[in-house]
Amino acid sequence: MDQKEIYESLEAIVGEDDATIDPVELLAYASDASFLRVVPGVVVRPENKEEVAEILKFANKNRIPVTPRGAGTSYAGQSLGYNNAILIDFVKMDKILEINLKDRVAVVQPGVVYGELNKELRKYGYCFPPDPGSAIACTVGGMVGNNASGVRALKYGATIDHVLGLEMVLPGGKIIRTGGRVWKSSSGYNLTRLLVGSEGTLGVFTEIILKITPAPKYTAMIMPIFEKYDQGLEAATEIINTGILPSAMEILDDICIMVLNSVLKEKLPQAGAVLFIEVDGSNEEAVKEEADLVRKVCEKIGVKQIIYSTDSKRTEELWRLRHSLANLLAKLRGENIAINSIMDFAVPISQVPEAVKAVKALAAKYGRLMATFGHIGDGNVHMGSAINVEDPAQREIALKFSKEAAEVIIKKYGGTLSAEHGVGMAKSAFINMEHEDTLPLMRKIKKVFDPQNIMNPMVMGLTEIPEHEYIYMAGVK
Repeated sequence: MDQKEIYESLEAIVGEDDATIDPVELLAYASDASFLRVVPGVVVRPENKEEVAEILKFANKNRIPVTPRGAGTSYAGQSLGYNNAILIDFVKMDKILEINLKDRVAVVQPGVVYGELNKELRKYGYCFPPDPGSAIACTVGGMVGNNASGVRALKYGATIDHVLGLEMVLPGGKIIRTGGRVWKSSSGYNLTRLLVGSEGTLGVFTEIILKITPAPKYTAMIMPIFEKYDQGLEAATEIINTGILPSAMEILDDICIMVLNSVLKEKLPQAGAVLFIEVDGSNEEAVKEEADLVRKVCEKIGVKQIIYSTDSKRTEELWRLRHSLANLLAKLRGENIAINSIMDFAVPISQVPEAVKAVKALAAKYGRLMATFGHIGDGNVHMGSAINVEDPAQREIALKFSKEAAEVIIKKYGGTLSAEHGVGMAKSAFINMEHEDTLPLMRKIKKVFDPQNIMNPMVMGLTEIPEHEYIYMAGVK
């Protein structure tokens, strides 16, 4: 079928206003936060699960690729319509269907924006806590698809820890439900946990049941300032080893501090590292006690200064800027493109200091400026560098650096390619490095759910390993 025939068939399902092949509109869907550029074949905006089912039935019958898309905040290229795919935009399926305080669940459609959901939950004293950096824009469906997390995953867990059940449309159009409203079950395979993080490769979510958490009544932020970055790494590891469990713990290096200070009214001291540590609890005394324990650990290591704040406006500003850090670092990047393939690795907590040093050494070897920040308390580190993708020599450097870094993270330190952004296309070239034993089983699971291979076939290396992202960035085939 040609593009026009596909469009006409889909228009009959969703209506004239909710299907498009207009080149300008398609171009608006051609990128996400990964900086890849792929123009989809057709974009549709369904309003309900029945329309989604008809779309997938049509796509499956005609073997047309399908890509689900939330807000397009993905760093790994999961939400792009490769191979002239039908791209399903969930902007019209954005309803909070239920908030049930007795069962402590929220039922939502996939297009609900995370920040808007929490705004509503806070009215009742509850929250959905993972708190990704893209909180003001990302959708719950996208979070579930990528098993997203963020600054508060240290204490409260990733998205997978809050998903109780799913409604999903299979490629042939069949609607199924997994899980439910119960908080635990040992009945059968846990398909819900299999589907969380499946990156649109097995089907399309149309309804999500979330466990909701009481919002903490009291919080405080402790910001230890260290002369050396290594001291910050050591302090973060020691805080966890001491048995303290902050609600959030972030590390920022000297480059990140400089960038934050360029926009902060009340600036941070310029230093080798700063930790943003948030503690929370049901009373002020418990919060202060935990903050004092953090202080003692940092003093033992040799902290330069400790800033303590319970000022909600001050801490909200700092967290807002921390969430925006990747965007702020773009000031340094200029026209260059971020190297996404090792942006969100994780290693066992005890290995964080050595793993970070090793990757920084590799960056220096290849002449890359490297900014380092991340959710240090759970072993998840973001390391940012950039290249000019129009320069073949720099693309070659990025490929070598990415491969060597992946080998160090996975083989030497027992880590993972992605703690929260997902594999997408950006990391699929290295997927076998981490999952050599189990990738064949994953591919068989994919075949069971999606025998025609229409669901997001270019991601996760489940059907094919695509050319590397830097080739696509430069527009070279």
